[in-house]
Amino acid sequence: MAKQRSPNCPQITFMEAATKARAVYSKEHTHPADKNVIAEDLGYKGLSGPALSAIGAMRQYGLLEPSGEGLRVSETAVDYFELPEDSEDKTRAMLKMAFRPALFGELWREYREKPPSESSLRHTLIKKGFLPKTAEEVLRVYGENFKLVGEADLGYNDSQDESMTTAQEPAKPLSSMRGAAAEIMQSTSIGPATSASISTPVGKDDEGRAVFAHVRFDAALRKEFVTGLKKYLDYLETTLQ
Repeated sequence: MAKQRSPNCPQITFMEAATKARAVYSKEHTHPADKNVIAEDLGYKGLSGPALSAIGAMRQYGLLEPSGEGLRVSETAVDYFELPEDSEDKTRAMLKMAFRPALFGELWREYREKPPSESSLRHTLIKKGFLPKTAEEVLRVYGENFKLVGEADLGYNDSQDESMTTAQEPAKPLSSMRGAAAEIMQSTSIGPATSASISTPVGKDDEGRAVFAHVRFDAALRKEFVTGLKKYLDYLETTLQ
């Protein structure tokens, strides 16, 4: 009988993963490196189970990204590592990565700043296919990531939806870091390696309500897909008045 496995999800918090990624960054900077080299950077003797788990978590958070046949530290991670502590862009980078794993992004969109009780959330995770023991660990990890929102004085407010910017627009001044969180959490959600999705405000209808565009890519997001979408949207824009 096949052994039941829980859905794929980071088993370490974002801050734990970021500490590991910083060790890779200090040795490799942004140059591509083989997984074996990255494992050594992290202090492992080889691609053991713990090493692969750590590398997998860094990839899910977007701290590491594919580059050729290897992996490299992402630009978003560099922003987080290098920008000043009081920089809004640093906080943007942190939140973008902390909630990048598909499950964490889904939980944020469903519960916002008012997550349910642990028992209710545990039940939700088990219904999603998580083993009870793994569900407990996911609760811990998500809870620690969620604390980053409060510690940075960030959160979600429905009244801010209409003023959020898209990922393609130049960044606009934000009245508070709370607005930054709304922008990051709502505008872009990158799923697992098999798909990616984006939901972003594009304007208002005749009654003044915010209108959102929802785009789904049936594969891992790549620059060429975005370029193709942009060409189509440019064409569509010329056909509408």
